[in-house]
Order: sequence, then C-alpha cells, then structure tokens
Amino acid sequence: MKKLLLPLVLAGVLLATLLVSQSSSSPSLRVAYVDVEKATESYYKWQDLNEKYKRDYSFYQNKLKEMEDELKKMQEEGRPQEEILAKQKEILSKKTEYENLLKSEYQQKIQEVMKEVVNKIQEYASVMGYDLVVAKQMVLYGKPSYDITDQVIAYINQK
Repeated sequence: MKKLLLPLVLAGVLLATLLVSQSSSSPSLRVAYVDVEKATESYYKWQDLNEKYKRDYSFYQNKLKEMEDELKKMQEEGRPQEEILAKQKEILSKKTEYENLLKSEYQQKIQEVMKEVVNKIQEYASVMGYDLVVAKQMVLYGKPSYDITDQVIAYINQK
C-alpha cells in the first residue's frame, strides 16, 4: 500500500505544481482524464481480439476435455496404471503447450492494441487542444466534466 501511495502523492504534487505554474502564465490550460481501461475494452479491435482469443481458448479446452474423457474411460476399463499415468502426463503436457501457444500468439497482439489506444488518446487530445490528459486511475478527484472517456471511445472507434 505504501509503495502505491508514494507515486500517487508525487503525481498529485507534480500535477498541482504544473497547474499552479500554468494558471499564472496561461489561463487557458485544458485538462482532462480518461478511463483507459474502459476505452481499451470498448475499442473494436480489442473486442475482435478478445473474441478470437475466446474461440481459440475454447478450442483448446475442448481438446483437453476429449483427452480427459479418454483418461476417464481408461480408468473405468481398468487399464494398467502405467498407461493411466502416461495419459495424465500427456494431458498436463498438452495443457502447458496450449497455454504457451495462446500466450505467444496473443501477448504481442494485446500490447499492440493497447499501444494503439494510447496513441489514439494522444491524437484526440492534440486535435481537441488539450494540454494535459491523465489516466482516470491516477486521478484522486476530478469533476465529471473533465472525464472525456466517452468522447475518446467514439473517436477511437471511428473506422
């Protein structure tokens, strides 16, 4: 908890210092915040990627279920313990293999989509003339009128 509190306090002090220094020299500082998680989850590319992941995950789960059914049948038939142990080992091996396949395929794609969202937020902020846009997760307090999440979602989903 202490580790999280210190960066938040420092970010708050930095933001307050920036706001005070800017308010005396430039009265038109435009500040907003965005719920980056909500924006990401609302992004059509994220939703497409998530659906593809679910399909692939379900495919691999079905494969494992088939193997587990085979194992159950082997146990019911009274197959030798060596065969049962070998089947259990095969199932564990396949489970690890499938998890690694999903991870290797989707980890980079997830990072790319998240980077796209951040870039589009920056682009939107620039187009709309914002001087500072922060993640809602870092805002201790902010008037709802400073929340531009819905506008950002509409912007990033333009095709």
